[in-house]
Amino acid sequence: MNRLAFGLVVLACAMLIIMPAVASDYTLGIFGNANMDDTIDELDIEYVRGIIAGTDEATELADANYDGRIDEDDIAQIELIIAGEEAELTIIDSSGRTITVTYPIESIVSLSHTSAEAIKILGAEDRVVGVEQNVVDKAVFFPDLSKLPIVKSGSEADYEKILEIGPELVIAYEFSAAEYAEKLEPRVAVVGFGFYKPKMMSQEIATLGYLLGRTEEAYEFIDFYDGYLDIIQERVSELPEEDKVRAYLEGNSELKAAGNGSGGNDLCKLAGGLNIAVGLLGTYPIIDPEWVITEDPDIMVKSVNHGNKYAGYEKDTTEDIEELRSSFMSRAGWEMTTAVQNGQVFLWSDSISTKPSFFVGVTYLAKLFYPELFEDLDPQAIHQEYLTRFQGLAYDLDEHGVFVYPEVR
Repeated sequence: MNRLAFGLVVLACAMLIIMPAVASDYTLGIFGNANMDDTIDELDIEYVRGIIAGTDEATELADANYDGRIDEDDIAQIELIIAGEEAELTIIDSSGRTITVTYPIESIVSLSHTSAEAIKILGAEDRVVGVEQNVVDKAVFFPDLSKLPIVKSGSEADYEKILEIGPELVIAYEFSAAEYAEKLEPRVAVVGFGFYKPKMMSQEIATLGYLLGRTEEAYEFIDFYDGYLDIIQERVSELPEEDKVRAYLEGNSELKAAGNGSGGNDLCKLAGGLNIAVGLLGTYPIIDPEWVITEDPDIMVKSVNHGNKYAGYEKDTTEDIEELRSSFMSRAGWEMTTAVQNGQVFLWSDSISTKPSFFVGVTYLAKLFYPELFEDLDPQAIHQEYLTRFQGLAYDLDEHGVFVYPEVR
């Protein structure tokens, strides 16, 4: 490992002890999490005993066996969950649905490439029996999963094929989970997780870890990326507001800014930047080019995702993205902006921004925004560790891939 390995890794470990995590302030949505924190442990047993004794207030998640009562049976269920021996588990997914799953879960259909990536993080990809078209299209990142049967293309799922395969669990995006559940349940349990929103990532990874019996792997990953996010937050929190970088972030579509509620805005905030589009209406407002000139941002960052043409794991050359960047900077009047004049215009692949690897994008943004403040930060090394350690990929970032252009070290 390079300069990142020793300096920041040691600091990350230290900060996990001395300060609270930035990204992982959440309640684990599993029945059995009686004290409503981010895990299920002996403290939940103690809390249920307090409820039974009348010394603690009842919580929704204290009803561990989901029978409408809080009693000794819930303590028994929590003990089984802690031991990894529960026969059933009831969760609240990211769509707000309450689902009870029955064990064992040995076969899974993944209806999103983001959930496929999350499953790989937990080391459970051998349980996947069906995937969506996007996974097949990303064969470099999903060398094994891309060979599985396709059960969804675009927004259309092949329900008959899913039922024919007969998985024990289907993982869908949270916004479409209810639709899939209507067609597939009760024969197949359906849960909804996005795995693309930074604010939800820790909760979703942890919940999936419990569902798949991979809690150790889930919390190992959460601790890994929280360490870097905490370092970044600790440093940018000391910056006066007037010294923060003003950024224009554009989505994959032309002139669609990353507004309030977007993943791009979340990443910008985590990296300590000020998003100039945060006050506009809509998550991805269509902007007038003149507005950008008037706002005059310090830096511009555009996301790219066009069938792997410009960037990503399948792309090894920069000619196409260089041409796209030139076109982007040549928009009428933009040559007058501070960002263009100073060469602070970057394009980046959404493969490191709107997925479980979002934290990689945050490290790149932090480096772009404040190169001196993060002189010791090596985003590529962090990215490489993620691929090797959590994705099990023999993929050398020194040789392959285009993720940020111009390149940042």
